[in-house]
Amino acid sequence: MLYKKSLGQHFLIDKNISEKIVRLADISEEDIVWEIGSGKGILTEKLLKKCGKLYAFEIDKKWIDYLKENLSNPKLRLINQDILKIDFAKFVTQLRNYSNSIKIVANLPYQITSPIIFKIIESRQFFSSITIMIQNEVAERIIAKPRCKDYGKLSIKVQFYFEVKKLFKVPPYLFRPKPKVTSAVIQLIPKRQIPNVSDESLLWKIVDHTFQHRRKMLRTSLRIYLNKIDYQILMQNKDFDFSRRPEELGIEEFIFLTDIIKL
Repeated sequence: MLYKKSLGQHFLIDKNISEKIVRLADISEEDIVWEIGSGKGILTEKLLKKCGKLYAFEIDKKWIDYLKENLSNPKLRLINQDILKIDFAKFVTQLRNYSNSIKIVANLPYQITSPIIFKIIESRQFFSSITIMIQNEVAERIIAKPRCKDYGKLSIKVQFYFEVKKLFKVPPYLFRPKPKVTSAVIQLIPKRQIPNVSDESLLWKIVDHTFQHRRKMLRTSLRIYLNKIDYQILMQNKDFDFSRRPEELGIEEFIFLTDIIKL
C-alpha cells in the first residue's frame, strides 16, 4: 500500500520496539487503551495481547480496512476519524467500561504532535498515562529545563500538568518510509496535584506572551501587556528580577509572576 505523505505516515517496522513500548506503558487487562494513528498495526497487535479494550483511531480508511481484515479481535474497536476533531469528554462518557484508567499508547504522526498534546492536556482527567513516540527534537523541548535552548511554552505547559520522562530514542531506519529525523518515546503521567496558582488562565497568557518575545527582558515584554498604572506598580516589586528573559524562569517563577500581576 502507498503511504500518504500528507498524513505524516512513518510506520514502525521493528516488533521489538513495539513490545518495549507496550511493556514500558505497563498495560494490563484492566486497562482501556487509546492508540492514535494505528497504521499497519504493529503496535496495535502488541497492545491487544495485554489490554482489556483497545480503541484504535486512524484517519486513513485504507488502514482501517487492512486492520479489519488482518487483526480481527473482540477487544478492538476501530475508529476512522480525525483524532483532533473528536470531543474527548463526549467520547469517554460513551465508554461502557470507563474506569479512570484510560492509557494512550501511540506512534504519533509528526505533524499532529503538538496539537494532540495540547488536546490531551485539556482532557487530562481522563487518562492515567500517555506513552507516545514523537520526534526527538519535540521530546527534547518537552523535557527541557530553564536556561536551555529547547526550553519554551511546550516545556512549561506539559511539565505543569505532568510528570515527564524520556524513555528511549528510535533511529530512522526502523520506520517505513524512513523519516529524516530521530524519534523518541516519552511518557507523561498526570500530576495528582498541579502547582497552586491564583489564576491559571492568566498564567498561560503571560507564558504565551513573554515567549512570543523571548529575546526581550521581561520588563520590556510586559510593558506591552499591561496598562501604564499596572506596569508601574509591577516594576516596584523588589522580589522579582524583571531584567531576565522568559527562558530563564522556572514554572514556580512564572506562578509567582502571575500571582503578583493578579494582585
